[in-house]
Amino acid sequence: MSEETWDEAARSRDFHQLLDDDGGVLDGADVPDLGDDELLGLYRTMVGTRTLEDTMLNLQRSGEASLVARERGEEATPLGAAAALSEDDWIFYTYRQNAALLHWDVPMAKIVAGTTGQEPETIAEGLDDWESPVNFSPDYTPVGVNVTNAAGSAMTDRFRDRDTVSMAFIGDGSTSEGSFHDGLNFAGVFDAPLVVVVQNNGWAISEPSERQTGAETFAQKAEAYGIPHERVDGNDVLAVYDAASRAVERARDGGGPTLIECVTYRMGNHNTSDNADLYRDDELKSEWADRDPIERLSTYLGHRNLLDDDRREEIRDEIDAAVNDAVEEARSVSKTDPMRMFDHHLHGTSWREAHQRAEFQRERNGENPFTDFSGDAFDTEQWDDYGPDLGVDFEPLNSDDDGVETEDMNIVTAVNRALHQEMERDDDTRVLGYDIGMLGGVFRATEGLLDEFGPDRVIDTPLSENGIVGTAVGMAMRDDRPVPEIEFMGFFYPAFGQFMYAVAKMYERTGGDIELPMTIRMPYGGGIKALEYHQESTETFEIHAPGVRVICPSTPYQAKGLLASSIRCDDPVVFMEPKRIYRGFDDPVPTDEYTLPLDEARIVEEGSDVTVLTWGAMVRHAESAAEEVDADVEVIDLVTLSPLDVETILESVKKTGRCVVLHEARRTLGLGAELSALVNEYALDRLKAPVKRATGYDVHFPDNDIEDDYLPDAERAKHAIEAVMSYEF
Repeated sequence: MSEETWDEAARSRDFHQLLDDDGGVLDGADVPDLGDDELLGLYRTMVGTRTLEDTMLNLQRSGEASLVARERGEEATPLGAAAALSEDDWIFYTYRQNAALLHWDVPMAKIVAGTTGQEPETIAEGLDDWESPVNFSPDYTPVGVNVTNAAGSAMTDRFRDRDTVSMAFIGDGSTSEGSFHDGLNFAGVFDAPLVVVVQNNGWAISEPSERQTGAETFAQKAEAYGIPHERVDGNDVLAVYDAASRAVERARDGGGPTLIECVTYRMGNHNTSDNADLYRDDELKSEWADRDPIERLSTYLGHRNLLDDDRREEIRDEIDAAVNDAVEEARSVSKTDPMRMFDHHLHGTSWREAHQRAEFQRERNGENPFTDFSGDAFDTEQWDDYGPDLGVDFEPLNSDDDGVETEDMNIVTAVNRALHQEMERDDDTRVLGYDIGMLGGVFRATEGLLDEFGPDRVIDTPLSENGIVGTAVGMAMRDDRPVPEIEFMGFFYPAFGQFMYAVAKMYERTGGDIELPMTIRMPYGGGIKALEYHQESTETFEIHAPGVRVICPSTPYQAKGLLASSIRCDDPVVFMEPKRIYRGFDDPVPTDEYTLPLDEARIVEEGSDVTVLTWGAMVRHAESAAEEVDADVEVIDLVTLSPLDVETILESVKKTGRCVVLHEARRTLGLGAELSALVNEYALDRLKAPVKRATGYDVHFPDNDIEDDYLPDAERAKHAIEAVMSYEF
């Protein structure tokens, strides 16, 4: 044995247990009152799970399936816990809870097909219609993320006074993830009806449990969050069911969350890429094999005269046949049409999506996909109406229109009015974040909302951006339209895992089944002389993620109309608010409801000599620069940073022949780089000068005394305009 092999310690057996290791009832044990059919159903499900996973292992070895993670020896934990739920409850699972899926009627063929690589839409269309009595999130590969999402799901049920329960499964190693702790903390603070099951199988790939915590148990971690907890024999399906039933009942009756640690053992490898022989010995494995959950329940059922050798053989034959049928059904699912890679990122169709679909189609036809140098050479009209719309009926009310009642307001007031309007209009709209209640937010954007709508809709949260975004995801999955606030854009970094794993990905990874109508409000940029990380412009990170809209208003009129549209949109939206001009000026804004398009740039000033592309706080600097130069400047406010209004951009640059990009963020890999590349690709023959970028520098945002030297302004924009105007080939 290698010297690096861990000295695997036996774990304490101080846990709730009903059956002894041989399947006999312990003295004084109160076995759950389950009917004969229910008990036999548990046995069938565990045998079915093991048989199915052994078959999938063979499929992987033969090249038909990808990675397979089995729960051999652990079947009692997910099964016993999930069996305690009722119809309409929610399960947020990972990759080692197939027993829970089978118990709630998820077809074996779907589980098999999930390992063979087809897209979820293809699998859904290729299998017979089916519906599980409980609701399943997609399985989570990034561990821990599901706990925070489940907490948000449960919070929505509590706020809506529903008796639905959410259950999250997590491994012992995953308890080291921040999302696990955020989920418990939020659930504890808000008394959410959540049950978190820690499937403690002793190993996180090659890391043993003692490398995950210095605490005596994982269950006791719940104490820090004021949450009841219990430690259970995870190989005793009746004990797991008993503990989970009590936790579920407590949650359903308003008693809040529970954490259950199920002590079990991973008999096999972590998955088919792992080799456990490299880091552990067989001594404890042999001991745990003697406590096999299937054999223990089998013996118990034998004592109750429910199972004998003939019946066991009959059940195994039935399961073998069912698994074989499932494999054949999964094999009958057609290969995914590669064009499906473009599906279910955003509702509607953007220029980029339509154009890239056309490029890919040409590539598949054996044609050169790179021969469009104008942006309109390919047939993209076939994709113009692809997919549903945004879920928003745009109803602009221009303040210049006759008869429109207006009020002069600044941007932060317009944001406040939009939030008030949408919360009054739709009870599903909730705002959440820290300092947003009594304080009204550090910029007072949520001022007055708590008094008007109460603490279940204006939710002051713990100070955790990851928790705020993660729970908002769970809320959005469960009928709410949450509007989480990140106090400053520079504070968004801790939430980026939830943003990428869940916010940007959920709609696509569920084949369009789960939408996330949520709007993440983020004041961004410099100009207020604040401390570090209060001035960041990180839009590049958000723009790079498919599946998210990124919006940035530059006027009070836009702020109110665009925020209303964002909240009503069925896609997740990052709503960037330019705090540099929060209170910089007042404009007349309609007092009635109105919405503005989320996919259209705004031509601020028309011109013929040079195009300035900009957004947010930089728009007014671009306008000032345009007045000071000896050129006819066309200023375009992008408004929507993702997906871009490419048509408006190209039409302007092709007309003027010159282009300047003005933005606060750092230059390298800022949006200006993408805009420059876009113009180079599709308007190079019209350019009279290279594209110039007037931006922030490639440094960390400086301290207060030199902040103004870093920030782009009208003078920097003016110099860039003059440079492209004076350029000669």
